[in-house]
Amino acid sequence: MRRTCMALIPIAILFMFSSCAPIWQQPGPAPSLEKRVMSPVDHTLIEERINRIKQALERRDLTASERTVLYSLLEAYQAMENLPGPSREREYYRDTIRRLFHVLSSSEDLYLSLRPQVGTKEGSAISVFERKTSEILNSYLSGNYKSVIDQCIQLKETFGPDALTPEVGLLFALSLARQGMVKDAIAIGEQIANRLQARPDVVVLRAQLARWNLQMGDREAAIRNYEKLADLLDERQRLKTEIGLALGPIPTGETKEVAASPPHVSQPPEAFTVGVTEASATLSLDEFLAKIKALVDEKKFEHARDLIKKRRHQTTSREELERLSEAIKEVDKQEDLFLQERISVLSEQSQVLRQAEKLIEKEKYDQALSKLDLISGELAHNMEVSRLKQAAISGIINRDRNRAARLFLAAKQTTDPVKKERYLRACLEILKALVEEYPSSPLISKIKDHIQKVTEELERLG
Repeated sequence: MRRTCMALIPIAILFMFSSCAPIWQQPGPAPSLEKRVMSPVDHTLIEERINRIKQALERRDLTASERTVLYSLLEAYQAMENLPGPSREREYYRDTIRRLFHVLSSSEDLYLSLRPQVGTKEGSAISVFERKTSEILNSYLSGNYKSVIDQCIQLKETFGPDALTPEVGLLFALSLARQGMVKDAIAIGEQIANRLQARPDVVVLRAQLARWNLQMGDREAAIRNYEKLADLLDERQRLKTEIGLALGPIPTGETKEVAASPPHVSQPPEAFTVGVTEASATLSLDEFLAKIKALVDEKKFEHARDLIKKRRHQTTSREELERLSEAIKEVDKQEDLFLQERISVLSEQSQVLRQAEKLIEKEKYDQALSKLDLISGELAHNMEVSRLKQAAISGIINRDRNRAARLFLAAKQTTDPVKKERYLRACLEILKALVEEYPSSPLISKIKDHIQKVTEELERLG
């Protein structure tokens, strides 16, 4: 027993020392400093984009597809603001790439849906432009002048101001006049006339075709072109005679008049400016340019341009020629600005007309009339505005006349004299209000007949 205890003593001592000794282990890695993931895009730029998209989302004319794309963009930008720690850096970039891919694909789908389908007929902007100008011509030939105006405005908005080529501008001006917008027809027509005047026209082409036919020995074809040329010249002579008769005697100076000249030899309208031109030649250059500015302020661009051109032919001073060249550039610039302004007004009017037409289709006649009342000035008197106003007024009259008819029928069916009188008086009030509100409507004569019948019924009641 003693021997056993003695054997256990060294083991116990060893155990005691081992329990008191420090535990030696390999030191772990030192705690690393938390590093910040740097954004590849400046934070202020992200904020600008977010604010811009939020403003865009407030618009009410966005389509569902546009709104979806904007919300996706907003979500992607907002995610870029919250930068992750280093442990989530890889996940952050993976999520960002997924979001951006979704936004890009949605934007691509939206963009391609707004573009014309690629094909043999619609493969380029030139093809689209050619198709649209053909549609404008077809609308004009079919007498749909409102469509010509709308399509010309859309063409300008799609391709810019240069889309109104002389040919398209000619149809635009003629259609404006047909719709009663004569002032705008003159503004656009004068600019188009200047551009058309500088190029050969169909008369020159027919004359050349006749000559070329003779050169090729084709007398029959030459005669056909000659006959078409004669028809064109006859038409021009007819127009000249018609305008000459409308103008009457034309002054050729301050006191001269074309007295007994037959209409077909009347002098051209430029004769009106002869006296003014002679007076302008005696003005100093500064006085002359002040006169030109006054004409431009009055929107008389054609007159101002003619005076500058004539004065330019009468001077040899290099300094004066340079100032006159600058003056004519300014006239052209102001005319372009004026036309852009007028076309913008026409575009707004066209939009109002479309909205009013839709309201009339939905039988919201009062709202349609309120829309049409927003069109002011001489634009308020063009044919399309008048037609839609008449349609809205007719809708209101027919609607209220039906209300009055129901009251009249209720009065005829009741045996209670008090109710009968109340129904008849309510009916009469509605009809009289229509007469007072829309006295010029062609339907008012029928309303007055109804008033007469209701009045007779009231008289029978005593």
